[in-house]
Amino acid sequence: MITALQRRLIGSLFLIAASLNAAADWPESLFNPQPAEGDVIFPMPCGGAMVFRKALIPNQGPLDDYGIVVGGDDADHAYAEHPRPAQIAGSFDQDAKTRFYLIGKYEVNRAQYAALGSQCQPPADDQRLPQTNVTWLEAMAFADRYSQWLLKNAADKLPKDGQQPGFLRLPTEVEWEFAARGGLAVPVAQFRERTFPMDDEMVRYVWFEGTESANGKPQPIGMLRPNPLGLHDVLGNADEMVFEPYRLNRLDRLHGQAGGFVVRGGNYFTPQAEVRTAQRIEVPFYVKGEPRRAETTGFRLVMTVPVESSREKLRSLRESWDKLGSAAIAPKASPGQPKSIEPEGLDDPVAELGVISDAAQDANMKNRLRNVQNRLKVTIQERDDQRKLAAKAALRLGAFLCQKMGADGKWVDATETLLKQREAAFGADDPGVKSRREQLKGDRAALTENLLYYSETILGSAAIYDGPVLGEQFEVLKTELELKNYQALLGYADTYYRQLAAYRDKPVVRQRAWLDECKALNKK
Repeated sequence: MITALQRRLIGSLFLIAASLNAAADWPESLFNPQPAEGDVIFPMPCGGAMVFRKALIPNQGPLDDYGIVVGGDDADHAYAEHPRPAQIAGSFDQDAKTRFYLIGKYEVNRAQYAALGSQCQPPADDQRLPQTNVTWLEAMAFADRYSQWLLKNAADKLPKDGQQPGFLRLPTEVEWEFAARGGLAVPVAQFRERTFPMDDEMVRYVWFEGTESANGKPQPIGMLRPNPLGLHDVLGNADEMVFEPYRLNRLDRLHGQAGGFVVRGGNYFTPQAEVRTAQRIEVPFYVKGEPRRAETTGFRLVMTVPVESSREKLRSLRESWDKLGSAAIAPKASPGQPKSIEPEGLDDPVAELGVISDAAQDANMKNRLRNVQNRLKVTIQERDDQRKLAAKAALRLGAFLCQKMGADGKWVDATETLLKQREAAFGADDPGVKSRREQLKGDRAALTENLLYYSETILGSAAIYDGPVLGEQFEVLKTELELKNYQALLGYADTYYRQLAAYRDKPVVRQRAWLDECKALNKK
């Protein structure tokens, strides 16, 4: 006789067997209605699947992160959304210079939510609707169930950091906003716009309030166009829960009091005029004694990994930490000038403060010295971070100037050739020849002025930034340009950096050679 326990075990075995079926058991329209290059697909129980997109981020080391600005400029919501600096970093290695985290391409839909339930549901069109009416804890529990299922049934498909496989959770606010704005697929100048760049009317990208759009109803996932990162319905349709509790904005930081949870992106009742990426709304965890649910609120998941993923990773983190805020003085003389000799004990004032505090006999004095040391380390690190950002901006400017100067130089060369041809045909006194000669004179003057400014940027950057900072930030800039698909600018950035490095090594101004090298890159 089969006991009740045995029957439950047999039922569980059948469910597990069914869940191991390929994703093809579901029609693709149910989990990926708009397939695209770069989709990352993981299986689910019941023959289902879920699709993710990579959010790529430049990376130079274990403690390196990428600075962005989150929030918006809407004065009516400044208490919640005022722009503030934030940092983001990837979880998995893409290559030596880039890391990434994974974020759901679509909002979790009903079919996917049911697949982690007690029994499989047959595929149906209404299962494509986003899963709403769940609590924050239920959304986190769903991420937990799916993580456990993947670790048991598809661990070989998961990205890893070392030997540590990824897991699923709700996105942090910064992870959500970085991806919602389009990540590095969006030019810097457009990243902070009210919404991600749209090539057509908003109605083609967002389900919002009104008969011309959502008409008061949730819509199936993936019906509209994606944002530049490939995410669908990141604005509108269902608003989306994130990981952290809500905090007010304090200009350049968040306020210390943590409250309810946060929903982002707006929903199908949001007026078109109110659709904005910066929107963040506090929602209580409980309403009238019950966990808060709403027909307008859903979620999407991210896949990430523990930070201290291995002993080797922890060792590299500690080594990088020890270097943060280092005040070791490396006197940077002008090119060709000898370095000065610093007094003994001042090579690293931060370390010197530590020695003095250790030697202090008075406990109060020891603590005060330690506080000064820590504050100095923070200040130095902030200075170093700002210097890196400024160096990268200088390199980017140099690349754009090289491109502009190369194009102008080619234009002047072509104009000179045409002028000589016309002069040979019509004579030097021809009115057209005289007019073009005056125009050429103005173009040459403008090119000369631009070349002087270009040369000043090389001399200025060489005087301000040292070689390691420039080299590190050049690699970051190259990664950004590659990820943003600015392939045409890569050559100009490389040329400017080589010219700058050569000048730092041997301070000789080579204006004509710099111009010729930039012109050689211009194919027009």
